Amino acid sequence: MRPHPAPAPHGPPASPPPVYRTYHDPDGPATLSTTVVHALADCMGVDVTDGRISLYDAVDPDALDALFRPRHDGSPRTGGHLVVFVHDHRVTVYGDGEIVIEPPAPAARR
Repeated sequence: MRPHPAPAPHGPPASPPPVYRTYHDPDGPATLSTTVVHALADCMGVDVTDGRISLYDAVDPDALDALFRPRHDGSPRTGGHLVVFVHDHRVTVYGDGEIVIEPPAPAARR
């Protein structure tokens, strides 16, 4: 008796979720933490006003705002970055205002 071959997996292999990128305008009306919350809401496909997105479990929003605020002489802080995880999303904030959000892998989603 011959063994049966293993069945082929159904469908194409899962591809990694797309990376979400945006920039914070330090001269605009929103704080950096507000820009991050709005970016997360966009990335997750939820309404920012429904209260599901909060940074408090990952980082103090006031500390985040202060970390990349211009120096006392007014010059921008362009170096450095901060990585936090919010709702399993890896959020990287760079000193130049770039915000990169990496959603969780499909297996990790709930």
